[in-house]
Amino acid sequence: MGLEIDAEMTAGPLGTMITAAIVSGGGAAVPLVGPALGVGRLVSDHLNRQRIALLTEAVQKAARRGAWLAGAGLALQGVEIALKFYELATYEKRLDQAVRAQQWLDALRSAQETALARLEHDFRLAEARYEAVLASYPFHAPPGTLAEELLLTPGGRTRPVLLIPADPPDVPAHSPWTGVRHRTVGELRNYPGALDVRATDRAFEWPHAELLRRDLDAVPAVYLQLGTTGYDLEVRLGGSALLPGEILSVLPAVTLQRVGYREPWEWTAEELTALGAPAGGPPSPGRNADLNFERAARVAAFTAVMAADAHQLMHRPAYDEQVDAAAARAGLTLAAWPPGLGVPLELVADPPYHLLHQALRHQVRGDGETALFTVAAAAAWLAGEETVRPNRLADVLTRAAGSGRMTAAHGRKFREVVAALGTTARLPARLRRALDALPAQAPAAPGTPVPADDPGDGLGLFPPAGRPLL
Repeated sequence: MGLEIDAEMTAGPLGTMITAAIVSGGGAAVPLVGPALGVGRLVSDHLNRQRIALLTEAVQKAARRGAWLAGAGLALQGVEIALKFYELATYEKRLDQAVRAQQWLDALRSAQETALARLEHDFRLAEARYEAVLASYPFHAPPGTLAEELLLTPGGRTRPVLLIPADPPDVPAHSPWTGVRHRTVGELRNYPGALDVRATDRAFEWPHAELLRRDLDAVPAVYLQLGTTGYDLEVRLGGSALLPGEILSVLPAVTLQRVGYREPWEWTAEELTALGAPAGGPPSPGRNADLNFERAARVAAFTAVMAADAHQLMHRPAYDEQVDAAAARAGLTLAAWPPGLGVPLELVADPPYHLLHQALRHQVRGDGETALFTVAAAAAWLAGEETVRPNRLADVLTRAAGSGRMTAAHGRKFREVVAALGTTARLPARLRRALDALPAQAPAAPGTPVPADDPGDGLGLFPPAGRPLL
């Protein structure tokens, strides 16, 4: 029976030992073969198990490595898919944002187009309104020009502005009053301190909203309109900001005078003398037309000066009223007018000075007693006394001069009025001395305001409440 030896068993030290035993021992070695083969198998099995274990471990490692590689591949594929989904989602998001941005831009463009259309509409409407304003504006210059000129004129915003509108286009060419407006403007130059005369370029009705808003805001203004009714000249007067305080600002235009056309035989000697015509007889037809024209211009000027005086009395102390001179130049008498020109004494800025003007009017009307009483009332006002004593005028004037209320303008006016009431030679010595002791100054120009710190411009001018003056 042959012995089969695994070739692997004969390799290495163990194989050499087994081969030597077989060759040298023969039968004697036989007993050693069995144990030796058992040991060799055991060794071989152990090695095989080790190899199998190593192989198994290697296979497992390879499997794990493959699984990891497969997982990594799958992960990479997942990442790629995720990236593709992310790119797709980002693209959709960006596309949605772009769509929304486009919608927002479209809405913004539409809103801008709507706003632009509205602005264009408002601009065209404002332009049409402005063109309408310019078409009816009293001056050819744009609105606001008059306000700028008044700011550059000394006293331009305190002295009343007189507005004389141009003749309306329907005035007949054969009217005897054609051109009287220009003559009135020339006549008003005789009263420079009373009014700032402005002849407008267009005819307009009073009140004019744009004119008041753009040029005459808080500026005293007198509106003088000369219209024709047949052969009569109609003088209409209005104004704004003429009254003090918060009283109604705008006064509508009302008719104050109607100047009728006079025939040659209707003139009085006083009127002809006032107009500079000889009073020997009736004027010729040509001269009669000139006299009517001149009288109309002077009556219109008198009406404007009266309004200016009323305003100045309520705002300026020691104001020299000019309405008397205007009435004399027009051949009018102030007998039909109240001596105070209808201005309440409590609204007058300088009541004593105004009372002295009233005394002169009483004297012109032939009422010397009332004139003297009015002078004494002015003196008592400055002296702070309740009782008016005409027979003690010298003493009252002396006390008034020492009261601190009398100014140089008052002293000048007292001397003027007392001299007008009677000749200086007939004045009592005491009164003459009292007048000489009053403050003195150079005669003031008409309408020249007294400084604000003048003692005459104070609350002390007014008598205590409840004390009657006259």
